[in-house]
Amino acid sequence: MQKFDVIVFDLGGVLLDISGVQAILDWRNNQESLPEFWLKWINSPAVRAFESGQMDEDTFIKNIITEFKLPIDYQTFKQSYSGWIKGMFSGVAELLKQLKPQYQLACLTNTNTLHWQEVVNTGVIDLIDTPFVSFEMGEVKPEVSIYQIMLAQLNRSPDRVLFLDDNQINVDAATACGICAYRVVGFEQVKQTLIELNVL
Repeated sequence: MQKFDVIVFDLGGVLLDISGVQAILDWRNNQESLPEFWLKWINSPAVRAFESGQMDEDTFIKNIITEFKLPIDYQTFKQSYSGWIKGMFSGVAELLKQLKPQYQLACLTNTNTLHWQEVVNTGVIDLIDTPFVSFEMGEVKPEVSIYQIMLAQLNRSPDRVLFLDDNQINVDAATACGICAYRVVGFEQVKQTLIELNVL
């Protein structure tokens, strides 16, 4: 018997290459490591408001430039930020097609109106049965409410759901909801974790 019914993936840094984020680290003179930056980003009031659909694009960009003390103008940030998503990691499409006959595939992603079309253009959503998207849900990870909404819509016991995310704070929140959650950074760790769990 399979241990899980549903596999839920974060997108950026798990299935999608978001190496465009390096630009903001460069502007900040690499003041922090990538994990440290992501923790600041997740906790940013502007990011949380924008990715939960409660702030418009214009206000978000202005607030981010101020909050992160970026030495750039509005258009420079917008152009760079719009290009953060570089596409699916090599092998993602093949993996999802391999898993799909046996598992319901979902994603739970903090994203926004600026990035969503870029996400769709990668083709990854076409390979996922049930997308859960923060700006449409009005909630963001790691708030418990977003996991509760997801579980209610999946109509599955939490222990039948596997969740893979590259941020420990999101993994901890999912675990607190009873979900089987693991931190994975990059697609190689995704595959390795699925092998260790006998999913692959």
